[in-house]
Amino acid sequence: FVIPMYEAHEKKETFVPILTKTLWAVVVLFILFGGLNYMRYGEATVSPVTKNFAESLSSSSPLGRIMQFAFAFASLLNVPLFLFPASIAIEDKIFKGQIPGCAAPGLVRKWSKNVLRTILLFCCTLIAYLGAAHINALVAIIGSVCCVPLAFIYPVICHYVLLEPGPIVAALDIAIGTMGAFLFVLTTVSAIQDWQ
Repeated sequence: FVIPMYEAHEKKETFVPILTKTLWAVVVLFILFGGLNYMRYGEATVSPVTKNFAESLSSSSPLGRIMQFAFAFASLLNVPLFLFPASIAIEDKIFKGQIPGCAAPGLVRKWSKNVLRTILLFCCTLIAYLGAAHINALVAIIGSVCCVPLAFIYPVICHYVLLEPGPIVAALDIAIGTMGAFLFVLTTVSAIQDWQ
């Protein structure tokens, strides 16, 4: 997700320090959030950890409110980072040329992109809302559909097509790709069964 953000950044020399500080802030907030949860709830910590807030917030404990704020703040910092590369890829497909019939195509294009990003955000929010009751299964489905091919299948295909390896390495590529396809089917079926 770094390359699209770097390309969109106006002052390239300030990009690395800003990205570094932002990511460190997110890391620190997640560590604080996780650490405070495990210090407070110990073995009674459930997944997702935000379910533990019901007990703390009902008694209006300051710790519960601090943890809720830390989680919300970390999530607020993460959403733009994760959504930006996807929105850039979609924008490149939709807004290839200028929008016809506009007196100020730059302004219309800018606001059209903002509307698209807002729609993407609402779509993600809707998916999260609908999947909230089965959060573990939702994360598992997303992981199996997106992460397994990204880790096992696509690299093998790229290696096989681009480098045209010899028979031994090609056999290894095929074995890894087959294992990836098997894991993809296995994890997807398992996640769908957990949903039900």
